[in-house]
Amino acid sequence: MEKIIRTIIFLLLICLAVPSPVWAKERIVQLNLSGCADCNAAGRIERILKKTKGVKKHINKGHGLLIITFDDEITTLNMIVDELKRGKLFVEGEAIFLK
Repeated sequence: MEKIIRTIIFLLLICLAVPSPVWAKERIVQLNLSGCADCNAAGRIERILKKTKGVKKHINKGHGLLIITFDDEITTLNMIVDELKRGKLFVEGEAIFLK
């Protein structure tokens, strides 16, 4: 019995000692954007998302299709969408969470 209690205490201490980024939840979302017809939209998307904290990477598939990987402990989908709106890029339809 004492060995079980020691094991439980040990595991709890490990859980507390592990930094929180290990527990962060990575999300992947697909967005359809309007305002991507001009030739500089890819550059604008790049600049906006590089400055948005919590965005780990993004893939611009072209024709307004954008896939974004982000840390949901640092940012939210709404915060990302707001940053895109400030750059005159607007999300059309519903966001699709891939992960």
